[in-house]
Amino acid sequence: MARQKLIFSLFGYAILTYLWFELPFNLYEPTRTFHLPTLLWLTHLFILYIHEAGHFFFRFLGEDFYILGGSIMQVLVPFVWLIVARREESALAPVAAFFTGLSLVDVSIYVRDAETQILPLLGGHHSKHDWATFLGKHDMLDWAVPLGNLFYFSGLLISLGAIAWGINLSYRLYQQARLEASLPSSGKGPADQT
Repeated sequence: MARQKLIFSLFGYAILTYLWFELPFNLYEPTRTFHLPTLLWLTHLFILYIHEAGHFFFRFLGEDFYILGGSIMQVLVPFVWLIVARREESALAPVAAFFTGLSLVDVSIYVRDAETQILPLLGGHHSKHDWATFLGKHDMLDWAVPLGNLFYFSGLLISLGAIAWGINLSYRLYQQARLEASLPSSGKGPADQT
């Protein structure tokens, strides 16, 4: 049973590693077409729904929070998941950390697009670009690329660290399960028995 859990965990982290390798090729440079590989498209679509919900939830905190609420929410949701998973000592904490990093990478392309505004938006050409609106309002449009790069590289590092953490944790849990299985059923170790 422990071996099956390890194989399942490692397969999951292989999928996350595949996603991680797709990020630099698909979520760095804004393009009009914005075609993503299937698995990355599904994660982006899920994150997009969280992003749009963020505008609704943050609209009560003023215009700036309304504008940035989508980006805040899409990073905040997996980050809160990470906090809860760590508190509960869940083996899914590295997965939550991975999606926190992935969300930062996803935000980064939107931030980087603030100057050029070439990414297709949900509402079409009638939509306001969140980051172009926010940075333009505060006369900071020239910060778009450096800020986008900060989010991008931070997200990549967090995601990569989460994969390494998850693989390490999977092996430790496997070793712990094997050790517990090797102990007698009385719960006493070999040295405790007479």
